[in-house]
Amino acid sequence: MTASGGLGYAMPAAVGVKLALPDRSVACVVGDGSSMYSIQSLWTAAQLQLPVLFVILRNETYAILKAFARFEQVGEKIPGLDLPGLDILQIARGFGCEAKRIEQPQDLVPAIQQHLQAKGPTVLEVLIEQKQSSLL
Repeated sequence: MTASGGLGYAMPAAVGVKLALPDRSVACVVGDGSSMYSIQSLWTAAQLQLPVLFVILRNETYAILKAFARFEQVGEKIPGLDLPGLDILQIARGFGCEAKRIEQPQDLVPAIQQHLQAKGPTVLEVLIEQKQSSLL
């Protein structure tokens, strides 16, 4: 494991934390790219009816991998790092989760509050703008 964590760790870890501490509220905040490493965690949370909140930040890219490529100076045109057309809501619903898209910042807090009443997992897809990130 690196000092910055590992891609794909957050979602299954959130499920595990909820299993270990069922009386605690559990939220997982992860980027859309990183979520693709362990998206099947949504199925596990739904099957076990775990009220975990998954906040997936959608910028349609593997931003950290692009930043790492710049850091390593391997070029800008690495295939497979853009993620246009992912339908996080359909994926989440297909696994049995409640799902909602958040397009405006003021809609986030009410959606989180609504989740606190949920009996199973909720996915909030939060649209964010693409920005060039840097590891430096």
